[in-house]
Amino acid sequence: MRSRNRHDFEVHGEVYFITSTVVGFTNLFNHLQPCEVFVDCLRYCQERGDFTLLAWVLMPNHFHLVVKRETDKDISIVIGNLKRYTARQIGQFRSVPEMKQTLEQIRSAASEESDKGTAVWKPRFDSLVITTETALRQKIDYIHNNPIRKGFVQEVWQWRYSSAAAYAGKDGIDLPVDTDWRCIGYDRIPSGKDS
Repeated sequence: MRSRNRHDFEVHGEVYFITSTVVGFTNLFNHLQPCEVFVDCLRYCQERGDFTLLAWVLMPNHFHLVVKRETDKDISIVIGNLKRYTARQIGQFRSVPEMKQTLEQIRSAASEESDKGTAVWKPRFDSLVITTETALRQKIDYIHNNPIRKGFVQEVWQWRYSSAAAYAGKDGIDLPVDTDWRCIGYDRIPSGKDS
């Protein structure tokens, strides 16, 4: 299969590599409830038609996504909404005993941010437009290998909060992901994907 060039990616819409971090680099996602909230909110944004998800990983204090935004959507608004939805729902866990200390750390760190409206996430997020197949593969590999680099798992597909299992063809996937990259014009499975 031939490699895609920048023109091919632009014809099918912009593909973004997104990163956002919890205020204070607090390990909020060491708790099950916020992880489930994040997955549910990501699914909601996807089903609503904000983007097509190509890859994702949720780490203890940050997330990475590769998404193809819909042409009528602004990526800043889409990711801002995702962060707002998750923050609002995570705030409901203040009365959960095992989460009180973590949420207090976040509240304290948020009070030091320049944007006082921050509830869970740092006010900004990083985004990079992906314009080539090579860059897309690199970012997906980076995302999927993040839990291995941190020593959390031995194999990429073992990390529950990631698209790596979908790329590895495993069952029981929590969140649909376009592993065939059809949203950017591929008509068959890309070669060289994670195994």
